[in-house]
Parts: sequence; structure tokens; C-alpha cells
Amino acid sequence: MRLTAVPRQTLAHWHGPAKDLPLPPGEVHIWWVGLHLEGSALCACWDLLSPEETRVASSYRFVKDLREFVITRAVLRQILARYTGQSANDLRFESGPGGKPVLRGAQSVHFSVSHCSDIALLAVARVRIGIDVEHVRPGNFWQKAIGRCLSPRERAYLEALPLRLRPATLYRFWARKEAVLKAMGTGLLYPPQQVSVLPEGSDPTVVSLLGRNWLVRQVPAPEPYAAAAAIEASACKVKWRQWRFPAGRILGATAPACAS
Repeated sequence: MRLTAVPRQTLAHWHGPAKDLPLPPGEVHIWWVGLHLEGSALCACWDLLSPEETRVASSYRFVKDLREFVITRAVLRQILARYTGQSANDLRFESGPGGKPVLRGAQSVHFSVSHCSDIALLAVARVRIGIDVEHVRPGNFWQKAIGRCLSPRERAYLEALPLRLRPATLYRFWARKEAVLKAMGTGLLYPPQQVSVLPEGSDPTVVSLLGRNWLVRQVPAPEPYAAAAAIEASACKVKWRQWRFPAGRILGATAPACAS
């Protein structure tokens, strides 16, 4: 799916930033990125990656997966460079205790990334954060796999819904659950069945785990996608950012183009 094919009303809340990007403690910035990029622009993205990132990219069996990883990592570097004042090439990443990537030397800047089917979401904050986007897929295989990760309350809620509403609801549950697990830094090492993200009639929802409260909220996404973010904060202001690649030029040392 090309970004240009997304209905305009879907991105109505997403705006391009001013030249400078301050990140106050009470704000969360969530970026929408279209991943349809090829040719010389894709090569420029590849050139931004570290040797370790190029090794990871080369391990993908399918070209589509490789392209999504390369573009997402290159855009992540470009975006984080705007918050840290470093060049995109100089940023260094390392793994946290649960394997979550963190930015070396910039502990006050937290980020999370998720990508699938030609779109990516990136979240940046001063507190721990997780984000996830899922492509709602038809078919019993995916739904059964996700269904095994639901809590008893979530399963009961889902089974009470009409059949036509269950697939999209199931993926919304999974996006919320993945966002919490990413924010915690554990990923699937923490049993997902013990993470209940059942909405209580309001958005955002507060999920309490391991002595911490996570603010879980839906993120605007076009059909057939579901997306959510989890934030370690009792309250926050979310700013929506849309990334667009520079018109007429490829990524490089120049600042990226962003538009509303």
C-alpha cells in the first residue's frame, strides 16, 4: 500500500513539524512513515545503516522484508538525529535488558518502532514507550495464533461479539498487547496471556503491570490496519507526525522533508 493511497481523512491528525523538534517531558511524538521506496532512494537508505544493521538486513529471505527493515531503520536514524542533534550515521544502538534497542548515550530519549506491509510507526518520548501496527489478515491461522495469547477476559469479550467484528477486534487487542510488551522491554518473554488490554469503554486505557502503569491508546490507522501505543505516563500530549521523503532528492546529509 502506498502512502498516497491512504484516504486523506485517515491522516487528518498527522502534521509535519517545524524545523526544530523539541521533546518536552510531557509529550509523545508518533510518526507515520510510508515504506514504498525503491531505486537510488533505497540505496541511500542502505548507506545510512551500521555494519550490524546491514548484516541483519542481509539475513532476510524475502526482498519485501529486507526493504521494510532498511527503510524503517534509515528513517529512524533521520528522525532521532533531529531530537539528539547528532548526524544520522553517527547514532549507535544497543540492546536493553529484554533485547529492546536503545539509543546509546541518549538515555533520556526513548523510542519504539513497528512496521508491516509498507507502513511503519515510530514513537519518541522522554519516558518508556511501545508502539505496534498490525495488518488485519483474514484466515484462521493468524486468528488462532493470536487467540492463544488472549487473557480469559479478552477471550470472553471477543466471543460475545458478532462474527463479523471479531477479526478486527482481535488484531486491535494484539496491537495493544504488543505495544505494552514493547514498552516494558520484555517482548514475548513476558506471557502475553497475562497482559489484559481489554478496553473499559474509554481510550486511553491504563494497564498495570510489574508495579508500573501504562497508558494504552489506539493510534489512527487506515483499514485494514490496527495500531496502538503504550506510554509509561499517567497523562501525556500526543503529537502526530507524518514523514515524507524529500521530493526530487534522496536521503543524505540534508534535512528530511516533513509535511502535514
